[in-house]
Amino acid sequence: MTDTQALSRQSPLVQALAHGLQGRIVLPSDADYDDLRKPWLQVVDQHPALIVEAASVADIVAAVNFARTERLVLAVMSTGHGIAAPCDNGLLLHLSKMKQISVDVARRVAQVLPGVTSDELLAATQPHGLVYAAGQVSGVGVIGYTLGGGMGWLVRKLGAASWAVLGANVVLANGSVVHASADTNPDLFWALRGGGGNFGVVVSLEMALEPIPAVVGGELYYPLDQAADLLRFYREWSSGLPDETSTIFRLLAIPPDDSSPPEIRGKTNCMIGLCHSDTESADAVLEPLYRFRKPLLNTVKRQTVLDLAGLDLASHSPGSPTYGQVEFLKALSDDVIDGLVQLAQTRIPPLMQIEVQQLGGALVHGATEQGAFTPSAAPYLLHLVTPAIKAPMAEIAKATQEAFASLGDAYTGEAYYNFLRGDEQQRVTGAFGDTKYGRLREIKSRFDPANSFHLNLNIEPASLSTTVRAEIFGTKAAENS
Repeated sequence: MTDTQALSRQSPLVQALAHGLQGRIVLPSDADYDDLRKPWLQVVDQHPALIVEAASVADIVAAVNFARTERLVLAVMSTGHGIAAPCDNGLLLHLSKMKQISVDVARRVAQVLPGVTSDELLAATQPHGLVYAAGQVSGVGVIGYTLGGGMGWLVRKLGAASWAVLGANVVLANGSVVHASADTNPDLFWALRGGGGNFGVVVSLEMALEPIPAVVGGELYYPLDQAADLLRFYREWSSGLPDETSTIFRLLAIPPDDSSPPEIRGKTNCMIGLCHSDTESADAVLEPLYRFRKPLLNTVKRQTVLDLAGLDLASHSPGSPTYGQVEFLKALSDDVIDGLVQLAQTRIPPLMQIEVQQLGGALVHGATEQGAFTPSAAPYLLHLVTPAIKAPMAEIAKATQEAFASLGDAYTGEAYYNFLRGDEQQRVTGAFGDTKYGRLREIKSRFDPANSFHLNLNIEPASLSTTVRAEIFGTKAAENS
């Protein structure tokens, strides 16, 4: 194993790796090392021995081969929105510079490289009236978001983003480059659509686009003292909406700075957000909402999905240490509603945002067997997320866990892979179910038998040996396997 302490710009190993790179190597002594090692979602404080900022597929192959040959821990990061485990004393493969986008308008297909973010892809497709099933936050990486499932503003209309994947080019742990599609490496193709970054480095992704030139959507804000009535209205209103409408309900603290609209600035508010993809029928959806209660602020209008995603506060954040948790709700019952209102009144702050996302629609009757992503039949998803700005991380974590516990037996017990924290490895099986998880482990055994790609929410190879397990996870984990 390479002595990473001896790695320097003059090291023969580093020089040999750097010689063929189109990108560059960044070491701890370099001025921008700290900027590059930090993920956008700053949930880990990682200190890699070296960073390879790749500019091509050949760079990625070289980095993967170097890590394997020198027995270095390997991690992959583009935007860093989905980081799960730190890459300490290993090789961090940084892909944010690889941003090429190709749009075939006639075929309604886009191909993206790993550094492409959601807003960048939408900016390329929206002029043609085309979209993909983008997330609520515009700066998230397209490939990472899609590989983990992807449920955003169009989830009830289009289902999961992973369902739209048509093909992928992947650098495997042995350094080979393979194509995965319905016809080529179909098992790998199945696993990539929901199984995350467990099987290799996806260096390009081809995905189907949908003709949605504009939506009617936006956010409506109300005072916190109307929360109970609004949640009960939201439950009844949302339950009768067509698949063309996706909605969220938030209880959230708005920052007091000048970037926030004056109507809601510095207050804890309720917010109903919606995205309706059939602009001609929007009035029928909006009329009951407008009739029920006048909002403090209304941003609902005809706009692009790109503009809608830009409304999210996280779309304008530079990133911060954040604690989040997600659970699927059995129902938005009166007890759950009363519990959520109580949480907003007593636990914001340190909690900052409580979100209820409506599910159903295409998730229930769409193409649910198109890949490893496993949709829940639950009607709503509950998401608590708080940046560690006004309170320490330990305090936020405690408040979040207590908040979820306070709602009692309200959850289905399922997990959403994209939103699991790094300390929730034990819940990975619950994101897929036993049958799919077993298949994923078998596929992992074929394409990454030594579990080289394990600094994630890991799907362990079915055939992983005790010796390799001990090297990766420690002796105690191996003994308990």
